Formats: sequence, structure tokens, C-alpha cells
Amino acid sequence: MSSGSGQISIKKRKKAQDEKYLQTDSGEDPFKWEDEQAAQRDSSSDAEIHMDTCHEIRRLLAEMRYLRQSGQTPTSQETIDEDKIQVSLLSIILKKLNRLGQNRCRNARDSTTEAKAKVDSLHLQLQNLLYELMHLHKEIDKCLQFRSADEEISLVPVEEFYREAPAEIARPAVTETDGHQQYLARLEWEREQRRRLAETCKEIKTTREKTAADIGLKQEQLDSLLPRLKAILKATQPVQESLGLPLDQLRQQQDTARFLPRPLYILYVQADAYREACDDKLAVAVEGVLEEARSLHEEADAVDDESAESEQEDMPTEKRHRKSKTQKLETKQRKLFACHPLFVTLSIKCRDDSVLHLSFYYYLRLRIVAVKMTLDLDASVGASTVAGSDLLSKASLLAYLFPGDHGSDTPNPSNHYQLSKLRMNDFSSYTGEIGRAYGWAQRLCGLRFLERDHGKPATAMSASHMAETVKALRKRVQARLALQTQMAAFERGTVPVTADISKLFPAKIVSRITTWKSSTYEDFVALPYTAAHVELGFATKQDTYFIATVERNTARMTAQLVLSPDYPKRTPLVIVSVFWNYERNATTDENVKAIEIEVNMHFPGSRSHDFLLANQMQTLLLCFDVYLETAGAGAGAETSGPAEIVKEKIFLRVLRGRSRAKPFKYNPVLGLYFHR
Repeated sequence: MSSGSGQISIKKRKKAQDEKYLQTDSGEDPFKWEDEQAAQRDSSSDAEIHMDTCHEIRRLLAEMRYLRQSGQTPTSQETIDEDKIQVSLLSIILKKLNRLGQNRCRNARDSTTEAKAKVDSLHLQLQNLLYELMHLHKEIDKCLQFRSADEEISLVPVEEFYREAPAEIARPAVTETDGHQQYLARLEWEREQRRRLAETCKEIKTTREKTAADIGLKQEQLDSLLPRLKAILKATQPVQESLGLPLDQLRQQQDTARFLPRPLYILYVQADAYREACDDKLAVAVEGVLEEARSLHEEADAVDDESAESEQEDMPTEKRHRKSKTQKLETKQRKLFACHPLFVTLSIKCRDDSVLHLSFYYYLRLRIVAVKMTLDLDASVGASTVAGSDLLSKASLLAYLFPGDHGSDTPNPSNHYQLSKLRMNDFSSYTGEIGRAYGWAQRLCGLRFLERDHGKPATAMSASHMAETVKALRKRVQARLALQTQMAAFERGTVPVTADISKLFPAKIVSRITTWKSSTYEDFVALPYTAAHVELGFATKQDTYFIATVERNTARMTAQLVLSPDYPKRTPLVIVSVFWNYERNATTDENVKAIEIEVNMHFPGSRSHDFLLANQMQTLLLCFDVYLETAGAGAGAETSGPAEIVKEKIFLRVLRGRSRAKPFKYNPVLGLYFHR
């Protein structure tokens, strides 16, 4: 009972405090009073009261729940009723605290909005002031940057002005102490000087017009002589034609040749001398822009481009557009590949009336000669071939005319450093644009890139190589044209053997070429039976590769052909594999190896260079016939050879020795086949 009475006394005291907290003046507006209370009361104290009130409500509710669960007694019911009243009063306190909090939030929002509006107003005023300040700065800058027309006039120095100007203009007593008057006096002296110079210029123009009139009169006299001289030269043309002396054309060429650079001049002189003495099918001509060459020839000793640019940068120029580093680098790169305006063209006529045109260009900075070629084919030349379409291309026709000379690299060692300095690619990247710098072209122009002679032209060297080079060029064109004719025939399934060579073969060869197509070095290396030839250097990346398929009935032979760039100096290499029941090649079949030896070494007509490949292919067809017709020889009747292969050749002895070698050697006189 003591604890119960204690709780009741606490409740009474709490109730008294709440009543005191809730009381207000009945005559005062409650809304106004709550606004004042929200402004006067401390929010942290209200928060503590809120927490205590919530805690008390929890306690009272727990007590009511406990009394209900413990049983209904008059005392507990009375306590529960008091607790309900107390909870209601506490709820009223919470509501009041909530209203006070809402009032505080509303007042805070209002004050915040008012302060924000004030800040926005001040910020707008600040922006206006900043805009006015920026406008004033711009006007000040315009005033400071204003330049009068007289500021662009370069006036004479002050000392020179007082020394040369007359006293009525200089007025030393006034101008020496007043800077503005001094400046006006200097402008007046400048105007006076320009007036005098204008009068002098007018007098000089009058004298020049008089002199020009005299020159015009004399020019008319000279012009009157020109038609007479042309008439005299025209009258001599029939005499020149009858005597075979094109003197006019020769005179023009010689006059133009005087402006050639020394290497091309050596080429022109030596080629013209060789044409006149040894080769009437060779034509030599000088082409290009004569006016540019004449102006280049008349200039003084060339100044190095880089030193000239550095001198220009050191010159004190006030108004000068400075190029960026990238623009300077691009300009130097373009100038590096600048060639002479004139070039020499050699036209070499071959036996079938095809003409090879070679244009020789001299590059001034690189100090080398590059060659560009075109080939005019005669109408009598046979049809083109798909597999051999690159045989007459600009990149392959003249490649390896001499050993190791492919033309894609510069013969001048200093060019590598020049390209590296200007951050350019390798020289081979520009051969399509400037031409190919063949070694034989440098020798024809007398250029030797040795450390002791520094690439100076030598006339004797050009003369010693002229005949050899022209013959090599003519032979190369003839060999490529003949090779193109042969490949066109191979694609049609025929072998173009000449009449004198056809006598060395039997009248009938059954095997035929069914396909002929180009191949690559990678495809050749991938074959398992070609590894030995690659290791020995018989097949390289510079060679050209073809694949020929030969068939007779169901038997098939595949021939891998390797043509070197200097064909026909080097005999084409033929590698064979036979597909008949199973695959056979030189590593697995001695007779296939014997076929390769016969085709590569013992083919008839080995001295006939024009149709060297055709003779090899005809020998290959013959050996394939012998290989098939002697198949199964020496075995039983059941393995005496396939019935589809008809025996059409006469063999004195089919097989020989332990290797069972077959008779691949044909005797055209007896019409029989023998062993080697």
C-alpha cells in the first residue's frame, strides 16, 4: 500500500504541474498567445518536456495494462480511471508542443524567405555593378589600345632630325622642351621629305619612260629580224630531212640540256653518244619546265635551307608572320623531295616494237637519281595473263636487273639521317611517288656514294655502264613479254614450244595442264616437302610463285614453280607432288625426285631463254606420261599398271637398279626412252 500511495502522490504533483503549464489568460487570443510562446520558449526545453511526457504516457499505459491483467478491484479501477485522465492531459500537452513546433517552423520559413529575398536583391545589385565595371574596363582597354595613323610612321631619330631639318621646321627653342611640339615638328619634316621623294620619283619615272621608248624602238628592229631568221631556218628544213639531220630539234635539245643538273647532263651526253654510235633504237630526250630550270640555273650558289631560315629568324622584322613548328616541319619535308624541273627520258625499243620509257629525275636535297618507267606494248603482243599480271608492273619489271638492286632503298647513306631528322618514314614508303633509286641508274648518271668521293658525278663510270645497262634493260623487257605470253598459254592449257624445240619432244604428249595460278611465299613454305629448298636459299620472299596442275585421267600432279626476279638468268625451280591413289613427293618417291632433276637440270633447249619456262613445262608433261605408263612395271600381272593409262611409248628397259629408276630421258632421233 505504501508504494501505491507514493505513486498516487507523484501523479497528483504531476497533474498540478500540468495544470499550471496549461493555464492561460482567458481574455487573451490563444493563437497570438501560442505565437508568443513559440517565440519566447526554448526549443530544447520543449524537446525535453516532449520526451518526459512521452515517457510518462508509456509508463501510465503500462501501469493500466498491468492492473487490467492482475484482476478487477475497486482500487485498481479507480487507479485506471485516474491514469486515463492523466494520459488525456498529457496528450493535450503533446498537441500543444506540436503546435508550438509548427509555429516555430513557419516562423523559420518566413524568416528564411525574407533573408533569401534580401540576399537575391543584394546579389542582383552586385551583378549589375560587376557588369558596369566590366563595361568600364572594356572602354578603358579600347582607349588604351587606340592607335593613331601617325604611330605607324617610322620617323627619323631625334638627333638626325635636329641635324638635318631646317630651323623653321625644327624650332629647337620650342621643341626641345615640349615633347608634343617636337613630335609635330618631326611629322612635318617627314611630310617634307616624302614630298621631295615623290618629286624625285616622278622625275625617275619620266626618265624610265623615255628609256623604255628607246628600248621599244630597238626591240622592234630586232623583232623584224626574227621572221627573217625563221624563214631561213624553215627553208633549210627540207635539206635537213633529206640528209637525216634534225638540226633544229637537236639544237633545242642541246640548249635545254645546258640547264640540266650535272648527273642528268652526264646521262644525257653518254646516252646520246651511245645512241649515235651503237644503238639507233634508243631515243634520248630532255623534258620538263625550261623556265623554272633557267631561273634555278641563274641563281647564285645555293644557300642551305636551314641556315637561310635561321638567318631570317635573326633579322629584326617588326611585322612578320611566324610559322609554327609543325608548319616548318611540313615545309622542310616537302622541300626534301624537291626534284629538278628538267628530267631525261630514255626510250628503248625492243624487238617486238614494244617501247620502254625510263624517266630519270634528280632530287636536289637527296642528291640521288630516281627512275619512273612506263611500257608501251605493241598490238602484236599476246593476251595478258591473270596469274602473271604483276610481271610487267612498275615494281617488278626492273627489280633485280643487277644482283641485289631492287630500287626500294636509297643508295645515299645520308638520306637515312635526313629522313630521320624530319620524322619521316623509311625511303621505301615514298618510291611510288618519287620513283625507284636503282643502283644502275646512279651509275649511268655517274654517281658513286663512297666515303672518299662524296657522291660526285664521274663521267667515265657512266660511259662504262651505259652499254651494259641498255642491253640488260632490253633483255629484261623481252624476257618478261615472253614470260607473259607463256603464262597466258598455260592458263589456256597449252604449252607454247617453239618449232626448233618441239623437235626434241615426242609428237604426242597425253598429259595436260588443267590449272595455272599464282601463289605466295607463305603457301610455298607451308608445304612439308619444300623445307629443304627454303633452307638452302633456293626460294626467298623476293621470288614469284605459281602453281600448275597437270592431269591424265584420274592421276594428278601439282607443280610448285619458283621464279627469281632475274629470270631467265636463273632457271625456275619446279617442285612436284603426285596424287594417284596416295600422295607422293621427292621425299617419299625416288622417281618423283628424278622428275624434279629432269625438269630442273636436263630439260631440252636450255639455251632458249625466251621460252625457258615453256621447255620446262613440256618436259614435266613428258615425264608425267613416262611415270604413269611405267607404273606397276616389274610386278605381277595383277599390279602391272592401271588399265586407264594406255601404253603409248617404247621403253628398252622400264626399270633399272635398286631404286627402280624410270627412263625419263627421251632420244628424239630414235624415239626411245633411256635412263640417265
